[in-house]
Amino acid sequence: MRNQFGLPRRIPEEVKRAVRQRCGYGCVLCGSSIVEYEHVRPEFSKARAHDPNGIVLLCPTCHAKKTRNFLSTRRVLEALESPAAKQQGFAFSDLEDHSSHPYVVLAGLTLKNCRTPIEVRGLPLIRVEDAEAARAPYQLSASFFDQQGRPSLFIRRNEWQVSSESWDVEAVGGKVTVRTGPGQVALHLVFDPGQGVVVERIRMYCAGYLFEGDAGGLDVISPGGGRMTFTNCLADNCNVGLSLN
Repeated sequence: MRNQFGLPRRIPEEVKRAVRQRCGYGCVLCGSSIVEYEHVRPEFSKARAHDPNGIVLLCPTCHAKKTRNFLSTRRVLEALESPAAKQQGFAFSDLEDHSSHPYVVLAGLTLKNCRTPIEVRGLPLIRVEDAEAARAPYQLSASFFDQQGRPSLFIRRNEWQVSSESWDVEAVGGKVTVRTGPGQVALHLVFDPGQGVVVERIRMYCAGYLFEGDAGGLDVISPGGGRMTFTNCLADNCNVGLSLN
């Protein structure tokens, strides 16, 4: 589809990245990290180019309000001057409730039915809290950092958050990718709604430990230089799946 000036609907990836960075990776109005791109200055039908300064991130609900004329362009442009995610420091979205104990796959390491799948120096890096009442969901929490030890993505009791100060964050098709620079993926995470979470790629530094992993396996390098490699490993029905001290 093209507009009257022949401009295609598809926005180039470098422009999308610039828009994400400017908006803090969330809807400019509410901060939701599930977003769509909207031309507002000018609107797409009148645009001659994909200008990142005239494109915003809107969640599906706010986008629908805008396209159905329940939300003014003026209000969207006001929000663009101070995006919600930038104000609160993160963009966010809820996970689907877990009716059974969620599993975690960290590259070559699979953890099932573990209250604390991973802890580092006695502190839970990933934690599962039991349902508080009958038919209530399990609560999944996790902390992920980049290779410099800076926060990249948190899960807080079934709500995931990404830092608005990240170099780039992209959430598409149930997958979240956090980049620290061109071609530098710190985290590639896939949600299995209602079931668990899969970390397909990670490069993380935490409390002196370096975690590096992809489809080939997970390497954990200790502060002293020791290396542990996990390939197709399983921890099941453990109080703590992996403890690093």
